[in-house]
Amino acid sequence: MSDIRRICAQCGASVPLTVRYCGNCGYDFQGELPVAQSNLPAVIGKAAVPFLLGAASLALRLGWKVLQSRWAQAAAESAVDAALKKVQPAKTRPAPNPAPIQPAAPVEEPLAARARRTITIRSAWAVGDANGIWRQGFTEQRIDLDD
Repeated sequence: MSDIRRICAQCGASVPLTVRYCGNCGYDFQGELPVAQSNLPAVIGKAAVPFLLGAASLALRLGWKVLQSRWAQAAAESAVDAALKKVQPAKTRPAPNPAPIQPAAPVEEPLAARARRTITIRSAWAVGDANGIWRQGFTEQRIDLDD
């Protein structure tokens, strides 16, 4: 086996490869080796910036969509409330002394002469889509009842 040697950087002497100190001047050969430093925190910090920016952007978009939907919902509710106020009749006061109601005796009437009742249902509606476009309107339904 051959003897591998190195040259001392301080004094130029030939020294075997296996020794740590130069036999001539005492130079420390392992002291000149670079110390291994971890770049892990710097790498993680650099890699985390795009991720954090993406997460912040996503959170902002989500918050904006929630605000838009709440604003639209509040606008639709106020439109429905305003429409219902227009549709509802004004309240009337009862007569000061109403006359007592006497029950009427049942009278048989022919089918054509019977009284009819009509129930009217008025509804206000509003529909919105994902793009923030709202449509609103009113519907009226009638139900005729025979007494």
